[in-house]
Amino acid sequence: MAQKRAKQKAKRPPPRHQLTLDEAIVRLGLTGITHRRMFGGLCYYANGNPFSFLLGEDLALKLPAMQLVSASASRAGDLFHPGGGEFVMREYLALSAETLTDEEKVDEFVQASYRFVSGQGGPEEEIAQRDLLEGRTGLYQKTRRPAHQKEKS
Repeated sequence: MAQKRAKQKAKRPPPRHQLTLDEAIVRLGLTGITHRRMFGGLCYYANGNPFSFLLGEDLALKLPAMQLVSASASRAGDLFHPGGGEFVMREYLALSAETLTDEEKVDEFVQASYRFVSGQGGPEEEIAQRDLLEGRTGLYQKTRRPAHQKEKS
């Protein structure tokens, strides 16, 4: 039974951009990094706090609000839609294909994410993180109106 489980785990290929993320972590000398399987992908943690998801074709990094907005505007990436559905992890940037080919840009975003979730950011980043946490509560508690109510609006 144990051999069967080992074979099943061995058959699952690593997420597409795992090597990209692992190499950036090594180049930057980041410490306290762990990862575990989650939602069919990998979640990377910095000192116990999630900072990156590898899922399907996406490498997504948790960023301060202002950097997330500017990165989206410059087309370095877009908000992370895990599994391609309607759900949006609005505090995560899924790096664009172009960004993923630029080692310096990848390092910049990985470093920013690591600093943000490790509490190494400046006061502006700390405020942004608190705002995101408060906003996330509202987002997850939001209820959808039934389709027949939408038509009446």
